[in-house]
Amino acid sequence: MEMKKTDINLVPDTANLTPDYYCTWQTQLYTSCDGKPPKQRREIVESSLFGNEKPYGWAHFYPDARRDLFIVMDDSWDVPLDGNGDLYGSLILSPERFPEATSGDVSNAEALKNLTDRIKSLGWKGLGGWVCCQESKAMFHDMTREEYWETRLKDADESGFSYWKVDWGAMGYSEDFRRMLTDMGHKLAPNLVIEHAMVKDIIAHSDTFRTYDVPGIMSIPMTMHKLYELAGIKKTENGYKGLINCEDEVYIGAAGGYAFGVMRHPNAGSFTDGRPDPSFPALHRNIKTKITEITRAARWHRIAPAFGADGTPVNVDENKLADSWLFIDREAEMEGWWYNEDQLKDNFEGDLLTKTATARISRGCSLPEVMPDTNGNVPFIVAAKNPTGAFSIVTAGRTMGRDYFIPKCDISAEIGNCDTIGVFGEYGMLTLSTSFDKICRVLMQDLADDCAYDITELVSFSAGKVTLPGELIHDIGTTAQPEDDTSEPGVVIRIE
Repeated sequence: MEMKKTDINLVPDTANLTPDYYCTWQTQLYTSCDGKPPKQRREIVESSLFGNEKPYGWAHFYPDARRDLFIVMDDSWDVPLDGNGDLYGSLILSPERFPEATSGDVSNAEALKNLTDRIKSLGWKGLGGWVCCQESKAMFHDMTREEYWETRLKDADESGFSYWKVDWGAMGYSEDFRRMLTDMGHKLAPNLVIEHAMVKDIIAHSDTFRTYDVPGIMSIPMTMHKLYELAGIKKTENGYKGLINCEDEVYIGAAGGYAFGVMRHPNAGSFTDGRPDPSFPALHRNIKTKITEITRAARWHRIAPAFGADGTPVNVDENKLADSWLFIDREAEMEGWWYNEDQLKDNFEGDLLTKTATARISRGCSLPEVMPDTNGNVPFIVAAKNPTGAFSIVTAGRTMGRDYFIPKCDISAEIGNCDTIGVFGEYGMLTLSTSFDKICRVLMQDLADDCAYDITELVSFSAGKVTLPGELIHDIGTTAQPEDDTSEPGVVIRIE
């Protein structure tokens, strides 16, 4: 039996309401051929965004996902090229870095609008920037703290500047300061998304919270551990969304009802000077060749937007999985600053790095059941029942020795009356237990594609259960990607 192509598109042509974005930080690293912050910071300039030759032209990335993403300029867009630390937190677009946007006798709001409009003209949802969590030492005088931030919030509102990625700084660990920014933002710039980090208690009083940095080699287990630690946030205060952004783990974000901030970029392989890129090692997951995953995750968010801590129960598996990586060339395989970070420095035994994390997380539904593969391995699993009524699940890969792989396991999930399902990753068999008395048709579509296949004759039915072969998920879930793209599968399923 063959798949039957239909003229049905299961992905709506609507806006992605989740504040997903592409962040330029790791692209700045690649462009600098260095991997150390001083040189990275010098790369965030106008020509980097709009140039036409590799490694520039960042605003031309992701043509199929752009409409669903903000682009967020990272560290130093508002600081002169000399890196003057007294200007951290200025939020004044640097004329030295952005001469075209700031040309003429224009205010900061007008300059930001010039740059924002140029970004939007290329199809992006909007423009944002990294924010040092403090006032600029060079500019904060003869005014109150509220007056300082009122000016900057009004600039954002007037210009249409869409996103503040509020990171480290003198006030980085101040919950009161972060609360102030959120409250002032709601009042003065209601269309601006203010993302917080570092202080998890701020989640209940924020719209977006970032799980924070992880190295490429251990991105999956460290992200799973961070989400586990945030599972205890039960409900936000009135008027706040409490979304969690899980950075570059876009499939975990899509399947778990989280927002994401893309760090990967399509400049695959080594730096332009020939040295390996330690942020995204090609010898591991080769994530810079998994660009179509971004399109799939963002398009799933059109169907099932990220949802925050709204009282939806979060279930976590107390069983832990241990991932490990045996280093041969540390300089080529991970950014050097990670070796002394508290998150990892105690996890080394010689050249072996081991990190453990919860095996499964679910939101609004029971934990999926998983049967180990023939080698006894299981993937990390995240699942969610979205407030829209959709269900989603991902199998996230494992790192062992010097290998990355997704164990192809038989997995069962209770989906109740959900008729729209997002499935990401690899499977042996996937069994969905429904509350439907009769199932007439099953459709499946690559989330990056525009047409669905009728797979009714290729799946099994038994007492309300639909069982889908993993090979079918893989084949349909990779149909829309280029040959040189190694993205893992991602499909939307409709049960009728």
